[in-house]
Amino acid sequence: MFLKSKIGLFKKSLFLCLFLIMGSFAVGQNFDLAGFGYTDTVPCPYFIEFQKGNEIEISWYNANQKRVKKIYTYKKKYIGRFPLFELNADMPEDLYAGLNTESKNYYGNKFMLLTGLAKKTLGENKDGIVGLGMLPARKGKKASDFFSDFPMGGTGEYPCFNYENVSSYFVEESKEGKREYKIENLSIMEQDTPWVEGVDGWGIGETFTISTKNMSFYKYILLMNGYISASNPKLYDENGRIKKIMVEGLTSGKKKEFTVKDTPHPQTVDISFLPEQEDVKITILDVYKGTKYEDTAIHFMILWRTEVIPYE
Repeated sequence: MFLKSKIGLFKKSLFLCLFLIMGSFAVGQNFDLAGFGYTDTVPCPYFIEFQKGNEIEISWYNANQKRVKKIYTYKKKYIGRFPLFELNADMPEDLYAGLNTESKNYYGNKFMLLTGLAKKTLGENKDGIVGLGMLPARKGKKASDFFSDFPMGGTGEYPCFNYENVSSYFVEESKEGKREYKIENLSIMEQDTPWVEGVDGWGIGETFTISTKNMSFYKYILLMNGYISASNPKLYDENGRIKKIMVEGLTSGKKKEFTVKDTPHPQTVDISFLPEQEDVKITILDVYKGTKYEDTAIHFMILWRTEVIPYE
């Protein structure tokens, strides 16, 4: 879903919990966030847009349905690999209009962001951002407790893919019970929902297939590497991440090796070498080794229409 205007945004889209915002950019990290923004509705709707000079504009509708906006400055910090944007003040009380007062503990002055620059998205001749996170941290919580639940989605369009012929998946046994990191997790953009291979060692040689039945032609694989958890960001480095993969078209038989970046931000792999839409087999060839666990995770992987450049 594309969001081009802040005017009337909340009145028309109160249900939104994902973002893909149009804007212009200058070169920054891999790109500059100035001119881009996002919207969210937890616990109430608001819109945030990055400005030049480390400023953020936050706008919302108050109890009288009047649009209000405020400019903040921010400092960028990190929790592990995850960028954290710390505002110079808490978000205003006016944002709580019409809400249960207990909802206030969702608002502080810190935001997480995992994002990528989507080039000329969905036929538009403009760039947008796609991503995960960007929710306010719980007010008064320490850094390790920053918002423990990311919103779903973030990719604008959200095609549903099937995954077949997975060679393994990890089942974790703990005092809380059994948890399965199944291949279907690759289509879910939430925290703590990766696919994790289930063999001894780092999962070299493990495979799965992305089924493309009755779908149009996609030129890219969109993925988020590793284990992503807002409540426990160190899991990204503690677990393995994919480093090299083989992509094979199961109809054409064509295959190509790719190197994947070691970043939690969204990124793409260009599979336009495939001559047609066909089922795609993924094989792990090499990994970035985790510091604690001998398990390799992929957080998200679908087919996608345009190139996405990771923020960092």
